[in-house]
Amino acid sequence: MGAVMFVSVRDLKVHFPAEEGLIRAVDGLTFSVESGKTLAIVGESGSGKTAASLAMLGLHGPRAQVSGEISIGGEQIVGASQTTLRQLRGERMAMIFQDPLTAMHPYHRIGEQIIEAYRAHHRVSSKAASQRALDLLDRVGMADPRRTFESYPHQLSGGMRQRVMIAMALSCDPQLLIADEPTTALDVTVQAQILDLLKDLQREFGSAIILITHDLGVVAEMADDVAVMYAGRAVETGSVRDVFYRPSHPYTWGLLESVPRLDLHRERLTAIPGSPPALAALPRGCAFRPRCAFAAQVADGRCASDIPNAHDVGENHAIRCHLSEAARSEARALHAASTETKP
Repeated sequence: MGAVMFVSVRDLKVHFPAEEGLIRAVDGLTFSVESGKTLAIVGESGSGKTAASLAMLGLHGPRAQVSGEISIGGEQIVGASQTTLRQLRGERMAMIFQDPLTAMHPYHRIGEQIIEAYRAHHRVSSKAASQRALDLLDRVGMADPRRTFESYPHQLSGGMRQRVMIAMALSCDPQLLIADEPTTALDVTVQAQILDLLKDLQREFGSAIILITHDLGVVAEMADDVAVMYAGRAVETGSVRDVFYRPSHPYTWGLLESVPRLDLHRERLTAIPGSPPALAALPRGCAFRPRCAFAAQVADGRCASDIPNAHDVGENHAIRCHLSEAARSEARALHAASTETKP
């Protein structure tokens, strides 16, 4: 029996008209996620990660120009009515936001907010909804669910608020969880606890997870597959093993070389030169070209004139790059040799 693709995104575009021009926050994104699997979307700030996730939930305002196809469990999101989207949000898909303190209402107790999320999709008594909230708080590891239930958001620590956000997201047993930087600003111990909790809940409920992050350590811990985004496009997609151990795009090389490793001694980490381009004024051709050390190896100058199409470099492993296979292998070897020193 083949894998069940619960999430399917095809040629997703999210554009915003602005005075400086059309901001192409997401420009032709394609991926899929199986039930019970985790896809990590990684990249620098402004690469389009969050814009893509908000499009999946139908949360962009009327100014946004959203096109392409988004299928969540067979339901088409792009063009769906607000009534349909409200029904799907919470019941079939939910989001764990980056900053739980701003995502929760400061004037309402934690229990009231979980109850509201649950009763929006279930016709149950207040008593049953309260018990559901307490059960969820217990499930996400709150030491004293009743005390948390009665608390206000500002009375909880960052790790506790993140657990509450997970409880709220799980209130209706969604089949898709979108986690936007779920461990930002948490210390290492609490981060590990949150990641372990997400993995346990995924095993229990079989949910698909889309993890939005810039932390490659979190990706290695959590994900099955990775989409590396740059300037609104996925420049490399594949399994975690392929992307981490057989990276094939210069931007991915740069991301990996900027991360400290215990098995290698480096006098200094290698940063990617320059800054990401303005999304309203992308350079011609490959958006990464101005920061790429290898663009000159493409003799016909396509990097400066043509946007690279996605093409396979292995089974379920694809990149957007004009470098030939031989040039990629040579450049990758030179890049690794120049930045890695064995102890």
